[in-house]
Amino acid sequence: MNRYTRVENVSFGQTQLPLVLSVKLTRQCQPLPAGGDNEFFATSVQLGRPLISAEVRLRDTAAAESLALGQIATLAFRVGGASSGQAGRSIQLQGAVLHSMELAYEQAAMACAVLRFVAAAPQGNQDPVIAEDSQ
Repeated sequence: MNRYTRVENVSFGQTQLPLVLSVKLTRQCQPLPAGGDNEFFATSVQLGRPLISAEVRLRDTAAAESLALGQIATLAFRVGGASSGQAGRSIQLQGAVLHSMELAYEQAAMACAVLRFVAAAPQGNQDPVIAEDSQ
């Protein structure tokens, strides 16, 4: 199993997102219980369409303040391996839509931003996440 211990760079479209604390990708399907007319408990479970979301935490708010909610672009980032011989990983979330931005200005602490994205697949049967080893 590979370990990736550092986020090396993150961009959203043409905007570089500096001072990244973390990036989190989530793939999720909602369960859809099904049953007959006279059944009290679900007799089968189906899964809804997958939702792919991402959360980027930044140590500064300047880059985040230049973005607009509803903006669509590719969210791309590179993570480095834990050891010097291990290849890093490049990951792209195509068609990412910025849907939430949280900016925090705390007393005696650096400002921080949390950006939340959801993926819009170009076609319904195409995964918007591309991940590959990078050199």
